[in-house]
Amino acid sequence: MKKFFIIIAAIAAVTSCKRADVSVESFGSLSTGEEVSLYTVVNRNGASMTLTDYGCRVVKICMPGKDGLMDDVIVGPGELALFENGDRFFGPVIGRYGNRIDHASFILDGVRYDVDANESFDGDPVQCHGGRQGFDRFLWEGEILKEEGRSGVRFTRLSPDGEQGFPGNLQAEVTYWLTDDNAVRIEYRAVTDKPTVVNLSNHSYFNLKGSRGGYVMEHLLQVEADTCVLNNRHFCPDRLLPVDGTPFDFREPHRVDYRIDQPDPQLTIMRGMSACWAIRDWDGSLRKAATLYDETSGRGVETWTTEPALLTFTGRTLDADIHKGKYGPIQKFSGMLLETIHFPDSPNQDRFPSTVLRPGETYTSVTEYRFFVK
Repeated sequence: MKKFFIIIAAIAAVTSCKRADVSVESFGSLSTGEEVSLYTVVNRNGASMTLTDYGCRVVKICMPGKDGLMDDVIVGPGELALFENGDRFFGPVIGRYGNRIDHASFILDGVRYDVDANESFDGDPVQCHGGRQGFDRFLWEGEILKEEGRSGVRFTRLSPDGEQGFPGNLQAEVTYWLTDDNAVRIEYRAVTDKPTVVNLSNHSYFNLKGSRGGYVMEHLLQVEADTCVLNNRHFCPDRLLPVDGTPFDFREPHRVDYRIDQPDPQLTIMRGMSACWAIRDWDGSLRKAATLYDETSGRGVETWTTEPALLTFTGRTLDADIHKGKYGPIQKFSGMLLETIHFPDSPNQDRFPSTVLRPGETYTSVTEYRFFVK
């Protein structure tokens, strides 16, 4: 019996002293013949993050639940061919300008720039997430990073002058860190040789229930915002409105769908629960934007960011007949964005913080997803 307890103690000691590590393996090749890599980052707790250099994309994030078991909280496919040929926006970096630019054009320093339009509303062009060949469509250069208390991968690429209509050679850098306290930190950095606009973000769908998935709008959401955007018919900002009395009042925790049947113009325009909030008291420092929690699994995540806005989307366009996931068909309303951004259409709307980047300046942005269990 004494020997048995010594063995158990030894196993426990090994488990508590897990080593953080980063490994890389082949993820296959694109239709262009380019070889793609898959990076797996593991922390001292056994939590992990899986990334690919195609689209600088999150494939998995495995975090513990209240049962102590790790499970994947990222919704999406697990095969390269589905990332390349299926829905583009499972987990990638979106850019050069995340979200929308109305009329697919803007004026900067007196010059009009027409950018690639990949959406149309009533015949009017709109660019969404950088155009048909946005940042999600390219292979990035990956570099493994290891530091005390965290490990990660840094991805870089040069977006050439004129790409999708944007001016300037933009050197972009995105670093994903997984810390030993179960936080995923994303650091964005960019420099340019001509005045341009930049708005980078990550487009991962979260479901804290884990790989079994299910209706994400049962999650409890709290948003640190008193104001949200009412969109126009192009899904671009029209007015900023107080959240008080609206379906977008999440100043206290509520189920995501708690007012989904309330008559509201934003719900009508967006055909469901999709919102962009102005983060309270934004000053460019890292501050909490939202908390999402699943009572069944006990998993929660706090979203912290230096960005002025938080955009959510609850997967109304996901379709089990079309979208094939890592664990089976991806159901409607089974994933939720926690997208930290500058406001959509900021290049055309002076009321919002500027997204202009000039030579000699450095674009920086930080978002952290701090996972917890209760």
